[in-house]
Amino acid sequence: MGGLFRAPKPVIVAPPPAPAPVAVAPTPVQAQQAAEVESQARSRRGLEGTIATSDRGVLAPLPAVARKSLLGE
Repeated sequence: MGGLFRAPKPVIVAPPPAPAPVAVAPTPVQAQQAAEVESQARSRRGLEGTIATSDRGVLAPLPAVARKSLLGE
């Protein structure tokens, strides 16, 4: 029964890593230019980019397939 009530071995914790270098914040001019580039890219995609869900997209006509008209056919 001595094995059931033994204290757990202490866990050795490694010291935390050195702090990462602080990233330099972009200037307001750089932030504005980045926002303009992102806006232009978003406008280029447009409606067609949001509608196309497959290689043919939603706007392409469906292939002609014979459909069932009654249950059990």
